Amino acid sequence: MGAGENSALDIEAASLPVGVSAKSLLTTAPYNAKNPQTNQTKHCYAKYNEFFRCSKFQGEDHDACQEVRRQFMSLCPKEWVGRWDEQRESGFFPGPL
Repeated sequence: MGAGENSALDIEAASLPVGVSAKSLLTTAPYNAKNPQTNQTKHCYAKYNEFFRCSKFQGEDHDACQEVRRQFMSLCPKEWVGRWDEQRESGFFPGPL
Protein backbone atom coordinates (compact mmCIF):
# COMPACT_ATOMS: atom_id res chain seq x y z
CA MET A 1 0.00 0.00 0.00
CA GLY A 2 1.60 3.26 -1.15
CA ALA A 3 1.24 6.75 0.18
CA GLY A 4 -2.18 8.22 -0.42
CA GLU A 5 -3.92 4.88 -0.87
CA ASN A 6 -6.96 4.09 1.24
CA SER A 7 -7.40 0.44 0.31
CA ALA A 8 -8.92 -0.47 3.67
CA LEU A 9 -11.62 2.16 3.33
CA ASP A 10 -11.87 2.57 -0.46
CA ILE A 11 -12.51 6.28 -0.07
CA GLU A 12 -11.83 8.67 -2.92
CA ALA A 13 -9.78 11.76 -2.20
CA ALA A 14 -11.94 14.83 -1.58
CA SER A 15 -11.83 17.57 -4.17
CA LEU A 16 -12.40 21.24 -3.41
CA PRO A 17 -14.83 23.43 -5.34
CA VAL A 18 -13.35 25.81 -7.90
CA GLY A 19 -11.97 28.94 -6.24
CA VAL A 20 -11.81 27.41 -2.75
CA SER A 21 -8.44 26.72 -1.18
CA ALA A 22 -7.73 24.42 1.73
CA LYS A 23 -6.50 27.41 3.74
CA SER A 24 -9.83 29.24 3.37
CA LEU A 25 -11.62 26.17 4.68
CA LEU A 26 -9.45 26.02 7.79
CA THR A 27 -9.53 29.66 8.87
CA THR A 28 -11.76 30.86 11.66
CA ALA A 29 -12.46 34.13 13.41
CA PRO A 30 -9.48 35.79 15.09
CA TYR A 31 -9.30 36.30 18.84
CA ASN A 32 -11.74 38.93 20.08
CA ALA A 33 -10.84 40.64 23.35
CA LYS A 34 -14.47 41.71 23.82
CA ASN A 35 -15.57 38.06 23.93
CA PRO A 36 -12.66 36.07 25.40
CA GLN A 37 -14.79 33.37 27.05
CA THR A 38 -15.34 29.92 25.62
CA ASN A 39 -18.98 30.65 24.80
CA GLN A 40 -18.79 32.50 21.49
CA THR A 41 -22.51 33.33 21.16
CA LYS A 42 -21.98 37.10 21.32
CA HIS A 43 -19.04 36.91 18.90
CA CYS A 44 -21.17 34.87 16.47
CA TYR A 45 -24.05 37.36 16.63
CA ALA A 46 -21.70 40.35 16.23
CA LYS A 47 -19.97 38.82 13.18
CA TYR A 48 -23.36 37.99 11.59
CA ASN A 49 -24.46 41.61 11.97
CA GLU A 50 -21.06 42.89 10.83
CA PHE A 51 -21.31 40.90 7.60
CA PHE A 52 -24.66 42.41 6.64
CA ARG A 53 -23.51 45.91 7.52
CA CYS A 54 -20.39 45.38 5.38
CA SER A 55 -22.37 43.98 2.45
CA LYS A 56 -24.80 46.89 2.67
CA PHE A 57 -22.03 49.45 2.23
CA GLN A 58 -19.34 47.61 0.25
CA GLY A 59 -21.24 44.86 -1.52
CA GLU A 60 -21.51 41.20 -0.59
CA ASP A 61 -18.65 40.16 -2.88
CA HIS A 62 -16.08 42.52 -1.33
CA ASP A 63 -13.07 40.63 0.12
CA ALA A 64 -13.49 42.11 3.61
CA CYS A 65 -17.16 41.10 3.67
CA GLN A 66 -16.34 37.59 2.52
CA GLU A 67 -13.77 37.27 5.32
CA VAL A 68 -16.39 38.29 7.91
CA ARG A 69 -18.83 35.82 6.33
CA ARG A 70 -16.31 32.98 6.71
CA GLN A 71 -15.83 34.00 10.33
CA PHE A 72 -19.49 33.98 11.28
CA MET A 73 -20.05 30.74 9.36
CA SER A 74 -17.27 29.10 11.40
CA LEU A 75 -18.62 30.46 14.71
CA CYS A 76 -22.39 30.17 14.32
CA PRO A 77 -24.49 27.01 14.25
CA LYS A 78 -26.25 26.60 10.89
CA GLU A 79 -29.65 26.49 12.61
CA TRP A 80 -29.11 29.98 14.02
CA VAL A 81 -27.99 31.39 10.69
CA GLY A 82 -31.02 29.86 8.96
CA ARG A 83 -33.40 31.28 11.56
CA TRP A 84 -31.76 34.73 11.42
CA ASP A 85 -31.91 34.70 7.61
CA GLU A 86 -35.64 33.95 7.77
CA GLN A 87 -36.16 36.73 10.33
CA ARG A 88 -34.20 39.20 8.18
CA GLU A 89 -36.23 38.34 5.08
CA SER A 90 -39.51 38.76 6.95
CA GLY A 91 -38.36 42.03 8.57
CA PHE A 92 -38.34 40.78 12.16
CA PHE A 93 -34.63 40.33 12.82
CA PRO A 94 -33.77 41.76 16.26
CA GLY A 95 -30.39 43.12 15.28
CA PRO A 96 -28.78 46.35 14.14
CA LEU A 97 -28.51 45.70 10.42
